[in-house]
Amino acid sequence: MLAAMAASWATLAWASRGARSKDARAVIFWALVFRLVALFAAPVLEDDHHRFLWDGYRFAVTGNPYAAAPQASFGDAAVPPAFREILDRINHPDVPTIYGPACEWAFRLGHAIAPGKLWPWKLLLLAVELALIALLWRELSARGRLLLAWCPLAVFETGFNAHPDVLAIAPLVAAWWLGRRGWIVAAGAAVGVAVAAKIFALLLAPFVLWRLGWRAWLAAAAAVIFFYAPFWLRGSAADLAGLRAMAAEWEFNSSVYAVVAALSSPAAARVLCGLAFAAIGIAFFLRWVGAAKSRPSASPDPLPPGEWVYGAFLLLSAVANPWYALWLWPFVAMRPTALGVAALAAVSIAYVTGLNLGDVTLGNFGHPWWLRPVEFGTIALAAAREIWKRKTRR
Repeated sequence: MLAAMAASWATLAWASRGARSKDARAVIFWALVFRLVALFAAPVLEDDHHRFLWDGYRFAVTGNPYAAAPQASFGDAAVPPAFREILDRINHPDVPTIYGPACEWAFRLGHAIAPGKLWPWKLLLLAVELALIALLWRELSARGRLLLAWCPLAVFETGFNAHPDVLAIAPLVAAWWLGRRGWIVAAGAAVGVAVAAKIFALLLAPFVLWRLGWRAWLAAAAAVIFFYAPFWLRGSAADLAGLRAMAAEWEFNSSVYAVVAALSSPAAARVLCGLAFAAIGIAFFLRWVGAAKSRPSASPDPLPPGEWVYGAFLLLSAVANPWYALWLWPFVAMRPTALGVAALAAVSIAYVTGLNLGDVTLGNFGHPWWLRPVEFGTIALAAAREIWKRKTRR
């Protein structure tokens, strides 16, 4: 599969060399073909989809998918045979679900259409992804359109593996699009939906909302409360319980965090990297605000610097799953750079784990010693190339 991904990126690079705006129909046609193939394919190298199906079932049966971790249902005779098989394949069954309530409602919808089947969930993701592409289409260059429509990481992680991140990314981008057109309340509500789908959206929410006024902030808060309140009223912490466990214990494919943890301790590294990201995020925001104030008041804000905000977050995070890089995807399509494309392309190598290699000495989620130097070395080389290009232009 990784060889297929490499071939896909090579094909995209070749097509980008001669990309023209008039090729739009061909770009859209092949984007649909790629996604239709993914729609009918089983997930590859990943098993998170079992959690999505299980959450939809538990939501339908109990009304609260956050009430108990999956392992609480081990040995429960009331669980139908089909869902016992799904339950047996869930990873980290001791941890409550980490998915936001907007995602949980989408899981519930998929369950209502076809219990225990992945295709309704994939169809929903496909619809949202196509809506995102349509929303940004007129804003992009020919190369940007090609990257947005053909990005192998998006096809693989959303189409094949059915990860839900696009359910948060799309409304976050839609909020920016709505705000530029003066639909203030709708923009704020879209930010709230994004946060309720995945908490990562909080990192970019201030960039979208800051110039829209109090109505946008109020609408965003109202949307978050709308999704979370039903679970809070049941005495549940919603996704926060699972996220706390993830933040406190998990590590996968980290870079800066891994170095800091090796030099200190995992607990100290989490604090230091968290403080470093807070400082970087504030610096990005102040620079964004300063740039916005220097533009004419009638000039609409460009798409926020999501590639930099989420790029910094992933470099400092203890967990950098390949599908988390999807948060860079629309922003890199808007402003294509070698660094952004390298990050989107290199991250899939993280699937070379002990589990996928069948190497018990590495542990299920351990990597060979050479993997992270190759992955992050590729990104570092692309960064060096960008710096060199900018110096040469000056």
